[in-house]
Amino acid sequence: MRRDKAVLTAGFVVSLALAAGTYLIGLGLAASSSILLVSVLLARVVIYAYFERFRAFKTLDDFRSERILHECRACGACCHLRVNLDKDDVERVLSHSKEKRLNEIVVEKRGSRYWLKRNSGQCYFLTYSEGTPRCQIYPMRPVACRLYPLVPTGSRLKADPLCPGFNKEKGQTFKEYLRSQELGAYVRKVVGKI
Repeated sequence: MRRDKAVLTAGFVVSLALAAGTYLIGLGLAASSSILLVSVLLARVVIYAYFERFRAFKTLDDFRSERILHECRACGACCHLRVNLDKDDVERVLSHSKEKRLNEIVVEKRGSRYWLKRNSGQCYFLTYSEGTPRCQIYPMRPVACRLYPLVPTGSRLKADPLCPGFNKEKGQTFKEYLRSQELGAYVRKVVGKI
């Protein structure tokens, strides 16, 4: 289980314990229900702020300043995220699907955005070979997939602090990673100076 989900689960358990304690000391069902609701919401907000804001931007800062490196472990963590597609990505994926004669919808449109289809919480193109995750479209994978563990957020960039590829011993620096994935121009365009 990812650390953020484990911490969130622990937050929910503590919330239930607080609500049960409130009920058991005789404050009633209304008070314990209110305590449960408030504590669950508070746990969720605090955990979100910690992992998605503080840790995400600190990890990016550490990566950019070479305090940590990145070496892909081919764990498939990126294959469980929602993948936003740009126009070039959509064209490549649809062309690949047509070439492979896939009869299923592989690109979904929501509003003005396009996404890779997901099955059971993972990318449609994710398969497993002897227990190892494999991408069926790896050579032509979308920008969002090549960018991971970096994640664009508006005009900023953050890093997934839970990516197991981050370490202090071996791997690529931030700039080496961008070059290897041919992402320098994309990052400059989206977030400015790198």
